Amino acid sequence: MSPFKSESLAAAALMAALSSTALAQQADSQGGVALPTVDVTAPGNSGAGGAGSGGEGAGNAGAAAGYSAPPVASAAKIDVPIFDLPISLQTVPEQVIVDQNAITIQEAVQNVSGVRSNSNNLEGYAYNIRGFTTTNVFRNGLLVGNAIAQGYGTANLQAIEVLKGPASFLFGRADPGGVINRVTKKPQDVPYYSFTQEFGSFNLWRTVWDLTGPAQIPGLADNAVSYRFAGSYLNNGEFVDFITNQNVFLAPSFTWKIDPATTLTVEAEYVHQNAQSNVGQPAVGLFPPYYPANIPVYRSFEEPNQPPDTVRSSLIAYDLKHEINNDWKITNRFLAARATLTKADMTADPFSSPDPITDSFVRNLTYQKLTGTNYSTNLDLTGKFYVLGARNDVLIGADYFYSYYNYVIGADGLYPINIYNPIYGTVPTAAFYNIGNKVWDGTADSFRSFSANAQKDLGIYAQDAITISDNIHVLLGGRYDFADVRSGNSNNFTGLATFGEAYSNFGINPIVHNQAFSPRAGVVFQPVPWLGFYGSYTKSFGANNGVSGAGVPLAPEIATGWEGGVKAELLDRRLTATLAFFNITKSNFFTPNQNTLSPFDGRGIGVVRSQGIELDVLGKLTNELSVIASYAHINAKVISDLPGVDSLLGNSLNSYAPDSGSLFLAYEFPTDSLLHGWRAGGGVYAASNRWGDDENTFILPAYARLDGFARYQFTAGGARWSAQINVKNIANARYYDSNDVFFNNFGRFGVFPGAPRSVSASLRVEF
Repeated sequence: MSPFKSESLAAAALMAALSSTALAQQADSQGGVALPTVDVTAPGNSGAGGAGSGGEGAGNAGAAAGYSAPPVASAAKIDVPIFDLPISLQTVPEQVIVDQNAITIQEAVQNVSGVRSNSNNLEGYAYNIRGFTTTNVFRNGLLVGNAIAQGYGTANLQAIEVLKGPASFLFGRADPGGVINRVTKKPQDVPYYSFTQEFGSFNLWRTVWDLTGPAQIPGLADNAVSYRFAGSYLNNGEFVDFITNQNVFLAPSFTWKIDPATTLTVEAEYVHQNAQSNVGQPAVGLFPPYYPANIPVYRSFEEPNQPPDTVRSSLIAYDLKHEINNDWKITNRFLAARATLTKADMTADPFSSPDPITDSFVRNLTYQKLTGTNYSTNLDLTGKFYVLGARNDVLIGADYFYSYYNYVIGADGLYPINIYNPIYGTVPTAAFYNIGNKVWDGTADSFRSFSANAQKDLGIYAQDAITISDNIHVLLGGRYDFADVRSGNSNNFTGLATFGEAYSNFGINPIVHNQAFSPRAGVVFQPVPWLGFYGSYTKSFGANNGVSGAGVPLAPEIATGWEGGVKAELLDRRLTATLAFFNITKSNFFTPNQNTLSPFDGRGIGVVRSQGIELDVLGKLTNELSVIASYAHINAKVISDLPGVDSLLGNSLNSYAPDSGSLFLAYEFPTDSLLHGWRAGGGVYAASNRWGDDENTFILPAYARLDGFARYQFTAGGARWSAQINVKNIANARYYDSNDVFFNNFGRFGVFPGAPRSVSASLRVEF
């Protein structure tokens, strides 16, 4: 029997329920409706994102705190309603983040169809979208590349956007599955202050704050400058043995209204994290396919005397906008980031397997250090004009991305451990502190690698969104990229290049130049104002060349995507739904080399194809009842590869779920109810079996997980108070969330169990 035979009818039932809701409500949405007013400003005084921290309409009475996304998304870059664009762009609004107590974006994006996280507890940018692994995490439309290691929290987020399909036209070398865009909160003119204290299972202690308002600057007009200072402090909260987590996140910003037409916003972020990395658990068996070992989900194969790994990350960005007139404006954005990640972890020896007799596998003490620098900027001119009665919303722009990293990895020692009866304490404490020196000076007895990579990408683009009539919208565009990549690696640290930080042969390896044109075209037809049919074609220029074992950059990944679907705005536009059908083919697909711990070492395997169907629903079913729901059916496989013993022809791609879905409801008791002030809800998240690697050697089993929450809001002492409780994994289901495909462990040794039942409580005050 195929391991992917359906084990649950949950996904089908979810889709049927959503479809019946849409059909039942169509009558309420008919009739002529004008185009919606575009409002791209942040919700005022919405509270700090993250656990128990308020959200859209936080502290307001009745039905104000519903689920909704702004009609225009920042990821689209033009002031055109999403409903009129032939794209699938899904938003996780702040209120969802608050209700679900999503501390990280990994938790938040599980509400979007076809999106799964492959991140651990320190690095938060490895995801799977529509069957493709991606590290494309953007911040307000600018890429923060994989050279910048950090987990991404939600304390300063207004929303999370997921733009599906090949997005190279707007974002450069983007993976064809899609991109994730973090939308941050901006300073407000009206004073608002909130503080949240949260505590819960696994010794969780989290403090969140959000302060905003006008700043009176001598010599400047009143309200010319406003500020915002959001941040959080997190201590512990991990369910895995020996893993502690301490994270400080600071996010100050200010906005200066230089004149009535010009606005400058400057933002900064700083992350300081000390935490042991979760390296996962092994999948075992006599023959493939292997399954996760039947051991407690809290079992760790790290050591109790292991010191924490460290992340230091800093970022500064600005957004400068100038309105030339009522129809045209120019925007310049810039972002600079730098980060250092240092680790000393116990990881599986790449050439060992769990012994079927002793139930043991061999661990190495592995040292990693990643130092990265990232610059992103763009310049956009947007405007509108009319030709023969057709409205043209135009975008003309250019962007530039630069990334450089040094990466060092090495291992020392052989430390076997029994899977089912582990004995800890076999690794001397001094070994953890000495491993870095041994790797750098060449005395480590296993392996080591020094590598460097520099990437530059300059793109120019133009786009025209043409509204031919009220019910026909056409999108045309094109982008040309000029990309340079230089890589180098060595197994020793002798012969440093004479310039900068570059290692070994980096300085003498050639720069690989690539150029590519990425077109896009699409159309939306709306037979009635609340219903639209769309189709589109896009082409993308690969997000990451990868490198061969010799340090030579691989050929760029090129993808084409066809997509069609249906969009609906129901119940007086309070409820939005998108049903998308897609087919994406990608050549020179990069797959990691499973015989090395380097996440950047691999090969191209020919052509892969991902096709499927996705459904996303967001909004309010009634004035009191909100919903966010998703379903995805995906088939992603290798359709062309070179013959040989390592050919992957016919294999499924790693990590994606052929069937997955979610349904989350929240009910706000109305003002005339005896329970006014209460808000409660819950939902289910489900996924089918997933292959853990492209070789299809191990499986992550299907699961379904139930979550719930309740919150009471009241006013006392001139302030608004909220007390909230969240219960995650109510049924205490045993499940495996994902596996590490990018960083610490490799292959079937890095399976991440999902957290058991957990409870958290928070108290928030706003004034």
